[in-house]
Amino acid sequence: MNVVASYKTDIGTFRRENQDSFVFLKNKTGQALAVVCDGLGGHNCGDIASSMAVAMLKNFFNQTEWKKIKTDDQIYDWLRTSVETIQQEMNEYSVSHEEANDMGTTMVITLIANHKAYLVNIGDSRAYMFNDKGLKQLTSDHNILNLYLKNNPEKLAEMDVNKTYWKALTSALGPIKNLTIDIFDLSITTPSYFLLTSDGVHDFLEEWEISHILEKNSSLKSKVKMLIKQALSNVSTDNLTAMLLLVKD
Repeated sequence: MNVVASYKTDIGTFRRENQDSFVFLKNKTGQALAVVCDGLGGHNCGDIASSMAVAMLKNFFNQTEWKKIKTDDQIYDWLRTSVETIQQEMNEYSVSHEEANDMGTTMVITLIANHKAYLVNIGDSRAYMFNDKGLKQLTSDHNILNLYLKNNPEKLAEMDVNKTYWKALTSALGPIKNLTIDIFDLSITTPSYFLLTSDGVHDFLEEWEISHILEKNSSLKSKVKMLIKQALSNVSTDNLTAMLLLVKD
């Protein structure tokens, strides 16, 4: 499989700094790694948390002998061990940097390997897939809303899901954060797009807007620029990061 990518980040118009971090990597044995992390606003050192997570994943990916990792179980183990090692490193960092004790970040990963997409989700950054069957949100936000609906699905019709408090996170990656790691995989029908976004993008776009942009006959770079531009036009109040992968034969 051939994987190409385009990505863009923007500080937005409401924040003093950009705490999003991201990376896209490919290697000679056919694996491709895409990561978007969103440092938690309102917490000290969110930028350090997101950049640390991305930098460590980059090192793990580049240092791994991928020829020896062939099965789903091995890939799951690699992903989980990578995340847990990052959390351990954050814990150690916070011991000598007290100001970073409350730092945290979301994380969404798409690893393309073995003709599959392996997904990791922590927090509320997202991964979508778009192909001839349309747009599908792959990850589920780790927030109070989804935790409540998991136990009370019949209450959805009664709720105002747009209330801000529903978006409070129930999982994040950081020294004292509650960590839930969702890991799953799916087979890839080519060609398919995989879109990774921080909440400054997807919280300010309707799914029909995302689909409309992705189905345009334009380059990956143009699609990513349009996603960011549309979210800003819809008055995004956060940092914005979008990474778009095209997987084809």
